[in-house]
Amino acid sequence: MRTGSKTASVVIGTIAGLALAWLLLELSGGAGRALPQIVRRVGSADPGLLLGALSLFLLSQVLRAFRWMILSFRDKVPFSVSMPVTSIHIGLGHLLPARLSDVVFVTLFRHVGAVPVGRGTATIIHAKLLDIIAMGVVIGFSLAAGIGRAALAAPILALCGCAGIFFLSPVLRSLRRPVTWLLRRLGLTSGPGWYNDLVEASSVRGNLGRLTGAFAVSLAAWVSKLSMFCLLTASLGVTVIPFWKVFFAGMVTDLTIALPINGLLSIGTVEAGWTAGFAMVGVEGIVSPGVSVVELGFSMHLLWIAMAVAIMLPAIPWIWLTTRRRKTVAGTGEALERD
Repeated sequence: MRTGSKTASVVIGTIAGLALAWLLLELSGGAGRALPQIVRRVGSADPGLLLGALSLFLLSQVLRAFRWMILSFRDKVPFSVSMPVTSIHIGLGHLLPARLSDVVFVTLFRHVGAVPVGRGTATIIHAKLLDIIAMGVVIGFSLAAGIGRAALAAPILALCGCAGIFFLSPVLRSLRRPVTWLLRRLGLTSGPGWYNDLVEASSVRGNLGRLTGAFAVSLAAWVSKLSMFCLLTASLGVTVIPFWKVFFAGMVTDLTIALPINGLLSIGTVEAGWTAGFAMVGVEGIVSPGVSVVELGFSMHLLWIAMAVAIMLPAIPWIWLTTRRRKTVAGTGEALERD
């Protein structure tokens, strides 16, 4: 039943996303007219600017891989594990619906990096909370650069992220009994072991220095990724939108992928986030001769997916080789112990 419900939610999310995509295209002048233009625009994108965007996207993933290493407070995760897992996690995040990529991330960290499920889950939660704080800071600076004052959302995001990090462990500890009871009833766990790991790993006591370093890395990763959006829009021939507006719209767009409401490929939801983000800073309708905000969003999304997959594909054999190497080393160690 649970599998059937999950499948149903994925199907519903995908259908809803396609319907939303069709509606956006119709409102921008008709799907029959817009789709050929989107394909043509993507095919004629500037290769130099695309390479720059790909480099910035890769840099953001490298920074996130180092962040996983910093946030693994009780486990030593090497870069040879963290980097391919990060690329696969991000690549699948663009392809799979309903944040299933987070489940893949925890699973890979468990089987490849020997990180217990509870600790891997805590790492993801800490990373997302740091992202919220970093987004608040970047929103504040980008809007201040554009309109001379920061939006109220910026300090609210930063405060919510900070509160989440410092109160996560006490909240999880207070919810231990009802949560473990509920998980047992749902058949999702056979005991409280992983939840105990989650509570323990969610505490930042004694790790404030590492947490500060992880925040600095998060900030750099976000600046790199949002700069990627600037190069993507420029590669599509749109250079009239100020960078701070692209930053803002890119952040709203990225948030749509982070929410567990996407269908396959996040089609529809990403474009809606892109359009809404630009509308919030006063960019609507035609943004360049013959290019609407909606068509730009679809074109950007297709290039973004292609880049995510291009970075993910080499990570698959990399993680396979890393797994084989770790098993070989473990087998050699066991043989030496027997001798």
